[in-house]
Amino acid sequence: MSLFKVVLINPDSPLRQATGNLKRFVTPVPPLGIACIAAVLEKNGMEVVVFDQVANSMSNAELAQRVREESPGLIGISCLTPVMNNVKALVGQIRSFSRNIPIVLGNTHATVFADELLKHGIADIIVSGEGEDSMLEVSLAIKGNKSLEGIKGISFVRGRLNYHNPPRESARDLDEFPYPAWHLLNLKDYEKCPLLCLDEGLTVPIQASRGCFYHCTFCSQDQIFKKFRYRQVDKVINEIEYFYQRFGVSRFVFIDANFPFSKEYGLKFCDEFIRRGLHKKIKWLTETRVDLVDLELLKRMKEAGLHLIMYGFEVGNQGILDSIQKKTTLGHARRAMELTKKTGIYTLGLFILGMPGETRQTCEETIRFAKELDCDVAKFNIAVPLPGSKFFEDYKEKIKNKDPETFTSWYDWVPFSGKLLYVPEGMTDYELKNLQRKAMFEFYLRPRLILRHVLNGTISFRNMWHGANILISGFFRMAVCSFMNLPVLRNLKNKNSRFENYG
Repeated sequence: MSLFKVVLINPDSPLRQATGNLKRFVTPVPPLGIACIAAVLEKNGMEVVVFDQVANSMSNAELAQRVREESPGLIGISCLTPVMNNVKALVGQIRSFSRNIPIVLGNTHATVFADELLKHGIADIIVSGEGEDSMLEVSLAIKGNKSLEGIKGISFVRGRLNYHNPPRESARDLDEFPYPAWHLLNLKDYEKCPLLCLDEGLTVPIQASRGCFYHCTFCSQDQIFKKFRYRQVDKVINEIEYFYQRFGVSRFVFIDANFPFSKEYGLKFCDEFIRRGLHKKIKWLTETRVDLVDLELLKRMKEAGLHLIMYGFEVGNQGILDSIQKKTTLGHARRAMELTKKTGIYTLGLFILGMPGETRQTCEETIRFAKELDCDVAKFNIAVPLPGSKFFEDYKEKIKNKDPETFTSWYDWVPFSGKLLYVPEGMTDYELKNLQRKAMFEFYLRPRLILRHVLNGTISFRNMWHGANILISGFFRMAVCSFMNLPVLRNLKNKNSRFENYG
């Protein structure tokens, strides 16, 4: 007797496909959410097939044909807002060969826009919030031809009506879940991470906690994880050790909102990691807050194999930092960087340009602050009101009809004339895009930083060369457009700033 088969899909975005030379820096990451759901389904007797369109670069036609060949009983697709145009097209192709296979959409966009997705026939079922248990119960119901009415955390269509079941409580112990089903993916597809100061090699995500104690206005974590939960230290390390032994994975990145979320947990994790000797075999990376570290913790993390730490510095203006409810100070950021540099841990700084209330001056302050902090790597994202965040709720009436692909902080990758989703009052799309390019240009083309990466070997010469070409070609492209006085650039001229028109 054949098993009930479920196909799970991680969809790509056409925008990423069109990024040209930048695509080498937008490397695929193993889809942890899908791997976790797949593991739960397999543990309960389902046959699961996973397609990662991001890693495999399959066209929608190719992917739909592969799905058809699998003849699944159920299809699940992960939906973040920037990929929704592609999801709509992909669903259309899948439905062209079978309207009888139920399609389930999950993740943040599906959670926020369940009604619209059901109404327009893009989904038959929506899984809201955490997906493992809801997806399992949906699969069992479809397999047994049973009603969906009693399944918490889902919405579905019956006839012409949408039904929304009660939400699912986030009560399950995280340590009860099986390990992610990485065996269902070709892990060789994920062996390049040029922006993580690592030589080429597989880096696998791991999660020690879900949820966040904090409520930053730009973040949508609370939409998926209703309360904070964490795993036992030994269970997390057991998972790391298991995948090291099974697949030879020697690099792990924590995707928690903050890891460690407390000094006590961090020290306990490091002590156990060192006790098992894993610090000699494995490198790991993490993101945490600037007010959650001190010298003792950073030294222990370094000793335990921490390679790189990501800090959400966000902005360089205290007023804006307060307005986004970050609950940190610029002093916290300076102190965290000072201590982290003492330990020799590499750093990646995360910055935002264009939050509500921002001006050109505050964005310039962020650029100067980034250079002052002097991280090894920095990302400068244009502010985006992501569904599920307070930022989105505050502005959703103004942006509700916008193209889903504009819900990305890099919408200006290719279509330089494309409209941004949100621009602060008093600023323009092109001014904000230019500030993003200026930030990248000024941060990365500093001789001191280039020499540091050359001496440390943290970014290969090939990637440095490609990165420099992208920055310099962008500069000349915008300079030529400015010289030709194209209408789209007229408002950007500023005789007092020699960086104004660089690309």
